[in-house]
Amino acid sequence: SPSVWDSANPGAATFIGSSTSPEESFVVSGKAARMESKYAVIAFAAGNIYTGAFGKIAGVGAELDWGVPFEGRPAALKGYYSYAPKPIDNVKAPHTDKKGKMDKCQITVFLTDWDQPFRINTTEGKFVDVDNDPGIIAYARLESDEDTGGKYREFTLPLEYRDKTRKPKYVVVACAASYLGDYFTGGVGSTMYVDEFEFVYE
Repeated sequence: SPSVWDSANPGAATFIGSSTSPEESFVVSGKAARMESKYAVIAFAAGNIYTGAFGKIAGVGAELDWGVPFEGRPAALKGYYSYAPKPIDNVKAPHTDKKGKMDKCQITVFLTDWDQPFRINTTEGKFVDVDNDPGIIAYARLESDEDTGGKYREFTLPLEYRDKTRKPKYVVVACAASYLGDYFTGGVGSTMYVDEFEFVYE
């Protein structure tokens, strides 16, 4: 069947093993995804998962294809997450001022009418410009530095539509144990679990 989920962590797995793994004991139902931020000898690696495909290792980072085909117009993303943050101890410009502050987890979702998945390059700093990308139809984000105390917390993340007439072609759902992981910044040991994601419709 078509692949939906992948992780950027194959770029670091040679050094530290995967930062993202299936979880079968601490779950809401079935299996969950466990993400832990680690230091991978050459660079910081945030545990992460996203809809799309791993491209290839590129320098100290990776190239990733964000997005899988999707044509719905959901009102919100619902699900569960658990988070145990650590203070940020690895920083890289332009986020050196974050050292010592508490790490944050992140869940983002956006619908787009791109003609193809977006090719991210973490080494070159090529990321989706969520504020200005004309292809983004709807967007939502959750960020938190709160420790959930070893329990899952239910969330509902309403999508903010920038255009209600264009039809989506792709969806990106991305989760990270360190919200600045794309910039090699975060706290070693920050750990996030996610489970039972679903789109809800009005």
